[in-house]
Amino acid sequence: MGSIGIEWVRQYHGLASNLNNTKPQAEGFYNTLSATRRFQWGDDLAWDRDFEQQGVGSPSSGTDTTWADNVDMVFFSGHGSPGGFMFGVKIDDARARPTEIRWGDQDLEFIALDACNVLEADGVFGRWGWPVFKGLHYILGFHTTTSDEPDRGRLLAQYLNAGETMRRAWIKACQDTESSDTEWAYLRADAAGTDTYNDHWWGKGSVSSDPVNPTVLAYARGAC
Repeated sequence: MGSIGIEWVRQYHGLASNLNNTKPQAEGFYNTLSATRRFQWGDDLAWDRDFEQQGVGSPSSGTDTTWADNVDMVFFSGHGSPGGFMFGVKIDDARARPTEIRWGDQDLEFIALDACNVLEADGVFGRWGWPVFKGLHYILGFHTTTSDEPDRGRLLAQYLNAGETMRRAWIKACQDTESSDTEWAYLRADAAGTDTYNDHWWGKGSVSSDPVNPTVLAYARGAC
C-alpha cells in the first residue's frame, strides 16, 4: 500500500488572499485514498521547505527527505503561480520554487499541486525540467487559474481507488469540479524501460519503475 501526505493553506496573512476550501479539498484526498497516511500539515504548519531539497537554492533549508519525498504521493492545495506554489508563513520564503526542488531521489512518485497556473504551458519545461525529476513520475496541476472548491481531492482519490490511471483520475476529477474555461495539466517523466503513461495508484493497477534518469518529459493539458 502506498503512503501519502497532504499540505493545505487557507490563511495567507497578507502574503496572498485567503482561501476557503483548501482544507476540505486536501483532507478529502487524505481520508479517501487507499493508502498509509503519513502527514497532514495546514495553514501555519504547512511550510515550503517541506517540499525543497536540502542545500539547493537560497535559503537552502529544505526538508523534503522528511516530508514530501518520504511518501509515494502528496496533495497540496493553496495558491500558486508559474514560479511555484505558495504558503502563508515565511519559515523559508513562503514559496516552493522549482529551482529548489528535486523529487523522487528518495520516494515520491506522484504530486498533485491544486494551485493556479503552476503548470502553465509557456516555459513549463524550463521551470519544471530535468533537475526536478529524480525518480518522480507525475506532477498534476493546472495550466490556468482554478477555483477554490472542496471536492477535487476526494474525487481524485475515488477515481484512483476505482482503478483509473493517474492521468485519467486527475483529468476526470478536474472535469467534475471545473468549467471548460479551466485547463488541467500534467507533466510526466519517462526513461528507457519505464511506462509512466499507464501508472495507477499502488495496489490498483500497474505502476512503472522509477525514471531515475529520465529521457522524456511529456506535457499535456486540456479543457475541463
